[in-house]
Amino acid sequence: MLVHPILLAGLAAFVQAAPLPDSSNALLQSLNLPIDEVGATAFSLLYGTPLVGFRQLASTSGILELDGTNVLASHDTAANASVHVVVRPNVDTIYSTGVFDLSATDLVVTVPPMEEDRFYLFAFYDPYGDLFATLGSVSASTPGEYLLRATDAHCDSYKGCITSPTPIGTLLVRVEVKNNSTDVTKVASYLSKCDLVPVNPHKPSYPPLTPADFANLSNSTALSTLEMTARLQSRAAPETARFQHAVPAILALAGIRSGSYHQPNCVNLTHASALAEAAVTAFTNSPSSFPSLGNGWSVYSSTYSGSFSSGTAIVARAVVAEQLYLQVTPANALYPTLGRKKTSLTDSKAYLFTFSGRPPVAEDGFWSLTMYNDAGYLVANAENTYAVGDRSNITFSSGGLVYNGGNGTTDGAFQVLVQDAGVPPPGNWTAK
Repeated sequence: MLVHPILLAGLAAFVQAAPLPDSSNALLQSLNLPIDEVGATAFSLLYGTPLVGFRQLASTSGILELDGTNVLASHDTAANASVHVVVRPNVDTIYSTGVFDLSATDLVVTVPPMEEDRFYLFAFYDPYGDLFATLGSVSASTPGEYLLRATDAHCDSYKGCITSPTPIGTLLVRVEVKNNSTDVTKVASYLSKCDLVPVNPHKPSYPPLTPADFANLSNSTALSTLEMTARLQSRAAPETARFQHAVPAILALAGIRSGSYHQPNCVNLTHASALAEAAVTAFTNSPSSFPSLGNGWSVYSSTYSGSFSSGTAIVARAVVAEQLYLQVTPANALYPTLGRKKTSLTDSKAYLFTFSGRPPVAEDGFWSLTMYNDAGYLVANAENTYAVGDRSNITFSSGGLVYNGGNGTTDGAFQVLVQDAGVPPPGNWTAK
């Protein structure tokens, strides 16, 4: 039997352009993306952008190679310019980081007792940086053992149980360091008692997470994002029923199938990237995305701070992942920024920050003004000083200490000068 070539070509075209489910069409339309391979690719870029941060944390920083999964790796000092595990690290805390893999086991998480006035936080994230659970001082968590699991089972004899929406993710622990040299040792002792212990072994439900998952990726950011999205797809599936129905078909149309990415012939990645960037620009230009705090300061909307509607707010998730991967929720921290554009600092420029008074903080709270480079890491300098805040020797214009100076209730305006290290501060500056 002979098949007419025109009929064969028509059949092939029909198979390639098979219609998407209505839920997939609606999802693309909600982002103003075309319902075709290019629109699906733009969606996949937005959807997978946070995995760049997961790769940086899990692989590029060396965690998987040095420690593997299900191990908490603690730092023995506060963050400095050499720490590249966390984007926009906080110099007021010491971190402990672990990549978890629940494909073949549950994990017991140990939270040691700490003082009531010390801030600490155990933050649990999926690979996309969506914060799905916390334990810590703000929520007055009870010290003890908690169970981290992939399914709702095995929850006897624990202080609490946490069900992860994905079998892989990150546990980021941070503990406040008080303003003295001996406190670092105390915090290190706390972190040494924080632990992850595998329990309830079971038949693997997914392939284990290994360094090979991040090896041999393209040097192109767009292409490597799509490759990572494909490799982690089965272990980082959508959380909501709506996305579980809509997203796989979109990813498949973009060329993401069975753990691999194959670029459709009709897709120009530059064009698809431009569509994704347009969605990001529309989000960042919306005043509701970054509410103003006054005087040029803005903050991430509380709707999209650390938690992204169970992974459905993919544009917000992509924006935050590029700027502040593993952000925490407003209940634990706020991240005010000065303007939405990055500022530069040269030998001919300086910034003078004027505070009308001491910023109010909770008993276990703190604040700091921190400078980061383009990549979101602390700026190396000869003084090894990366921030100023409530534990710094800030002075009033009179020379008296703003904090810890025996001032009692005395308060007033004070200033912080930020300038190039090669330029001497003014002679009348009271603290340098």
